[in-house]
Amino acid sequence: MHEQKILVRKLDAPERMGAVDEICCGKTGTITRNDMKVAQFECEGRLVKNTRKNTLLNCELGAETLERIKDGILYNCEARIEMDATTYVPVGNGTEVALLRFLQDAEVPVHLLIQRKLGRIRAISPFSPERKRSVVALECPDRPERVAVYVKGAPEVVLELCTHTHQGNDSITALDDEEKVRLTGEVSRMASQPLRTMAFAYVEMDLQAWTREYEDRGGSAEKNLEDALSSRALGLTFVGAFGLRDPLRAKVQSCVNYAEKGDLRVRLVSGDHVETAKAVALKAGILRPEEAGRLYAVMQAEDFRATVGELRRSRDEATGEVTVEIENAEAFREVADGLRVLARATAADKLLLVEGLKSLGKVVAATGEGINDVEALGTADVGLAMGSGCSAAKEAASLVLTDDDFEASLRAVMWGRNIYANVSRFL
Repeated sequence: MHEQKILVRKLDAPERMGAVDEICCGKTGTITRNDMKVAQFECEGRLVKNTRKNTLLNCELGAETLERIKDGILYNCEARIEMDATTYVPVGNGTEVALLRFLQDAEVPVHLLIQRKLGRIRAISPFSPERKRSVVALECPDRPERVAVYVKGAPEVVLELCTHTHQGNDSITALDDEEKVRLTGEVSRMASQPLRTMAFAYVEMDLQAWTREYEDRGGSAEKNLEDALSSRALGLTFVGAFGLRDPLRAKVQSCVNYAEKGDLRVRLVSGDHVETAKAVALKAGILRPEEAGRLYAVMQAEDFRATVGELRRSRDEATGEVTVEIENAEAFREVADGLRVLARATAADKLLLVEGLKSLGKVVAATGEGINDVEALGTADVGLAMGSGCSAAKEAASLVLTDDDFEASLRAVMWGRNIYANVSRFL
């Protein structure tokens, strides 16, 4: 199994894998290659397709818009630049790496410019699946008496925080409801292609105003900034929405078909836009065209939680045993029959789905790679951690897919069923 890129951490896992009825898998890196590229972007009311290496500098956007795109990518970023044998290579999160490559294609010296944020950051709020955005506030390198706040995240989340937008000729206008509807439509169109969508926004203020409002009011600057964003008191200016293409892995479609024939149901649990998740599921064969319009086939996590309720935990004082049950078990049973795609999902939603399926008597396998997936990996009958994931996820998992390939999870099922088949033949 190790030769086939499956690292067995718990010796009984292959046998349990042979009895699996359900696999709850992620999208990025599992059924896609995690090799993203900017395909198109919407800025200043126009759609620009990224068809050549220097598209960014040849798309006739205003100088201010270009500057904000560059700064938003470089400064609100956890990826880093490393020196390869001959070139500078972005390393880190797949989405951020793709955006840095996009700048490199436009001959922007990212390895030099990304260092300008060092020592200038005043507050930072990293991306979380719950907030679906990341924020950084820093002193502007070219304007020492100014502080800029850059926001990057899910377009629907970023748009709600914006009051203005960039238009042509570097003009800034109020962002009305009509323009928000138009931008939301553009984002949905991108997502259905399928592209991973994200948006950028910013606001700039005097250093004194920043210090007075966020650092001298008591509490940390990060908390005060989060409070301002949550109450939408920080009127952001919308810069643009980007669509990134992430191709499917080569054998995913045949793997899913093989799984379905073997009475193994595959469900996609993704943090992406609902249209992106739906389009990828259709392409991979997880969702069939005739199922797409059915009730509960494709759900947003928010609607899923509202329908089935939350997890309830009760502890037996005598035995100390903890029982977990779904708040609305009957509704979950109905949803589970049709659900194929769960979009904009967090780790808590994945855990809710795994616990619910187990309560129906199913044997469940779940994939995950982050610290937030630890509980779901531990709860599932078989936890499949990605080789590129964090060490905590690998510790909680029964099997590690060393090259993140979805096909490896089906090979694990094959080996597990092989054990049953051999024992049956012997008996």
